[in-house]
Amino acid sequence: MTSIARRLLSTSSITRSTSAAFEPTLPLDPTSPVHFKHLPRVLQRRIAKRISSLEISSEDGSLPSKINIPNPFLVQRMNRRSAESDLTGEARYNWKKPAISNRRQKQLLQFYPSIDLPLSTKSPRPSSSSGSESAELSEIVGVSRPVKFNEKITINWTGQLPYKAQEKEVDEGVKSLYTGRKVMFKGHKDERNRTQKLADRQARLDGMEKRIRDWRQGRNDEKIRNRPSLPF
Repeated sequence: MTSIARRLLSTSSITRSTSAAFEPTLPLDPTSPVHFKHLPRVLQRRIAKRISSLEISSEDGSLPSKINIPNPFLVQRMNRRSAESDLTGEARYNWKKPAISNRRQKQLLQFYPSIDLPLSTKSPRPSSSSGSESAELSEIVGVSRPVKFNEKITINWTGQLPYKAQEKEVDEGVKSLYTGRKVMFKGHKDERNRTQKLADRQARLDGMEKRIRDWRQGRNDEKIRNRPSLPF
């Protein structure tokens, strides 16, 4: 078992809880809720603030059984822009940065198991090649577990991990702003010129043995020519 798997299984809220509703089950079920008291205080305050605002806004003070809260670890898509993209014609949206910074997310992941926290880009991703247990854990960390606030209210984190969009084929008639522009090398000058430097060095080394042999032959011939004809 890997260190990540051992850490998740030993410190997870599923094994910490003693109530019948949170019996430890293996393999871990990502749909099983984590208790509110097992979350960091920064998340507890965010949930309490959301519930308080819903109580104030409701007329009779009742709350729904399921409450959706934006994931503070991920970028959230806001309202849609009025103008579409001039290049692709697709809809554009306004985006909101994560409420909790990446540095704070890393700190929380050091003190709390990632399976208990909302989905984050900084969460560890166990590789499936290390075994079946790591494969199951990789599926678990790919979703956000719900939070059990009390016996009646369940909190769901909304938001998805950003994915790297695949490069779309652009028609020949449509040209982007960077079409034909040279991609500048981002690095030191010696790294940028390393390829040409190695090529020049190899060109000088080619035929080096023949040049050395000719130089030695010419030096020996010059010694013979300068040798005096008299024996004394």
